[in-house]
Amino acid sequence: MKNIKLFVLLSLMLMAGRVTIKAQDYVPFLQEGNEWNTLSVVSAGLFIEGYSNYVNWCSGDTLIGGVQYTKLMGTKDGDNPHLFTLLREEDGKLWVRLNNQTERLLYDFNANVGDTLRIGYFEEELIVDSISIEQIGGIDRKMYWFGLEYGFIGEPNAIETWIEGIGSNFGLLYSGTEDIVGGYNVGLCFHQNGDLIWQNPEYGYCTYDVVEENKDSEISIYPNPVKDIVIIEGVEAFKVHVFNSLGQLVKETQDGILDFSDQNSGTYIIKVITPSETITKQIIKK
Repeated sequence: MKNIKLFVLLSLMLMAGRVTIKAQDYVPFLQEGNEWNTLSVVSAGLFIEGYSNYVNWCSGDTLIGGVQYTKLMGTKDGDNPHLFTLLREEDGKLWVRLNNQTERLLYDFNANVGDTLRIGYFEEELIVDSISIEQIGGIDRKMYWFGLEYGFIGEPNAIETWIEGIGSNFGLLYSGTEDIVGGYNVGLCFHQNGDLIWQNPEYGYCTYDVVEENKDSEISIYPNPVKDIVIIEGVEAFKVHVFNSLGQLVKETQDGILDFSDQNSGTYIIKVITPSETITKQIIKK
């Protein structure tokens, strides 16, 4: 599960020296409406002990000591939204702020092939093996390859990959964590304004069901994005909690019709609680 195999002809041509990467506009990470799905796997040796599903999104800026950060909100396994961490982006680089007020570099999209980077919470050394350009979500994005090898038919196989504006195949916050003890993380999906932009090709879902992998819930929540009304269908006994991007409860109901006309534009979390499951979904209000 930990390696990512991407069959990308452009990357193969690049390795053979037949492609030159052209300058392009940098695609930023920190934009309102961006959402990341990450699976965290806890393991002891070869045995899996547990799974957690994380959803994270950008939610406004804050100024600390004269430095501007973006607040990264999120949920774990459908819990109430809360502040996860603070991120700073500048000149093609993304940093995370730690509790002791220091920063760690998560991404550097100015690096060149052969550069050694100290990345992530543990400042692991990563060497850039290759850089390609991939069109994802209708935008040309740089893709960085680390620990690159080739399969028996010549396909690229990297321990870690980065996609500009999206992040690592280990998840937005977990670049440089291939060798961590006690488990691993997987970046599953990236959405922008409710639209699926990228899905990890090694996985066919954005949320892992610990009971039955890739199980589809019968609950439907639509439309997304929404202008006025959200419809909830597929369940009879339930209650609904709606949180804004700051984690504040703004609505609580048992009705299958949610009126969003009185809410400001932005990101909201809808939590549908039934006798058998809890479904959490991000909604974008236009």
